[in-house]
Amino acid sequence: MGRRPVEVLPVGDDLTHVTALWLEARVEAGTSPEVCARAVADGRFSTALRRPGVQAFVATLDGTPVGYAITTDNPFGLAPTAEVAIEQLYVCAEARRHGVAKALLATVLSCAERAGCEQLVSNVPTTSRDANRFFARLGFGSVVTRRVVATGTLRRRLAPETAETGLELTRRRRSLRQRAFVPTRSA
Repeated sequence: MGRRPVEVLPVGDDLTHVTALWLEARVEAGTSPEVCARAVADGRFSTALRRPGVQAFVATLDGTPVGYAITTDNPFGLAPTAEVAIEQLYVCAEARRHGVAKALLATVLSCAERAGCEQLVSNVPTTSRDANRFFARLGFGSVVTRRVVATGTLRRRLAPETAETGLELTRRRRSLRQRAFVPTRSA
């Protein structure tokens, strides 16, 4: 029996299928369903998809949505010419090993070539061994390590060591905890 045909279409105004797949991908990656649902309910996901330079594609098998790819224009990448960045690529567990990811990438490649881009960039989580192997087999190489930090964390790390930060703050908190702890005697 031959492989079932995969159809890949750009996402238009109807975000129903890509949203459902995105929720599935986020939950599979370990994010709580409640947090994901809030991102959809408050419009953050749909707003992100409507930013300039963002494209989304949904793949279907026998009419059922089974995967998606989200790309962005990457005009400030490492190359002197514009690049397309594959921000997210996801295929449902039951549809894996059916050519869905390759069909999504072929569509992304065609769009990049039409736009005159000479390189594709993929943002792959370092912890995803299967995804890293998949992209490596297709010729993607590691060029940089992308490190991410929350702004609050960086602000704390950049702050000079004062009485309110660092070691002194830790000592003061421990001292306050010890003073607050009053052992009770049982009669």
